Amino acid sequence: MKRLALVILATVGAWTVQGQPKAPIASNPVVELKGTIAKVQAAAGQGMPFIELQAGGKTSKVFLGSMRYLMEQNFSPKAGETAEIKGYRVNDEIVAISVAVGGGKTLKLRDESGFPVWTGGRRGNRGGAGWRGKQAEKQ
Repeated sequence: MKRLALVILATVGAWTVQGQPKAPIASNPVVELKGTIAKVQAAAGQGMPFIELQAGGKTSKVFLGSMRYLMEQNFSPKAGETAEIKGYRVNDEIVAISVAVGGGKTLKLRDESGFPVWTGGRRGNRGGAGWRGKQAEKQ
């Protein structure tokens, strides 16, 4: 009986590792683009921030993520800068997984399963202690 229980637990453990949930967007094709930022739309109250990237003679709209998260990360792309984008193609638009601007720091926007890092990703911890952990640290 103990042996059967161990086999069942091992099987369940293997299933949860292999069958990790993915964000619905992760079923879209991943693309990588290098180009020049033509436009930046990142102002409070104007929807999700995006850039328009000119690459290979085509302009692509690239959605970034939460304005609050971009501000926390001190991420402020400018028109005319070069950028490298990795993201999910959704129709004619791109939802960014990561963005590197001007050869500098790479901003990660989605985790390996496609979940937004600004919401805590799949684990809900925003890459560290998370909001609850930060609140506990203050006390």
